[in-house]
Amino acid sequence: LPAYVFFQIFAIGYKQFPRDDRRHKGVIDFVFWHWAQLQYNNPYVQLVRFTNISVLPFGKAFLDDGREVLFDLEGKSQQEIEEMFRTTLGKTKVSLRRERLEKMLRTDQALFGRKCKRECICEVQGQHPCTSLLYAPDYIKGKWRWNYNI
Repeated sequence: LPAYVFFQIFAIGYKQFPRDDRRHKGVIDFVFWHWAQLQYNNPYVQLVRFTNISVLPFGKAFLDDGREVLFDLEGKSQQEIEEMFRTTLGKTKVSLRRERLEKMLRTDQALFGRKCKRECICEVQGQHPCTSLLYAPDYIKGKWRWNYNI
């Protein structure tokens, strides 16, 4: 659930006990299964849990411009809560894909490897070609360099 950056604080309130209360069951499951993922995926959003404070479960997002968005979570399942947060506060699949592609383009040009722009250092102009393509000269090989008795 990566979130947009237009809100900085997200609070969720629910009653932990008794656990068999149907109004809070979906929120308890949502917090149990998704809270750590929310914290990991959104490092710049402050996540707050209010337990045993209110009778009804709620979610509240505090926007950057001072407005607040209130969510009624009473009687909703874990999947319904996740879908509600994803559609109202989460990023779309298109924006997630665009960010992933932008991140690939922003990689350091000096790096090379499997996930970089260049797979091998031989692709850099002025470097020696790969030994898989051309034989290396004797003075580059370690056997010739360090074994003077040959």
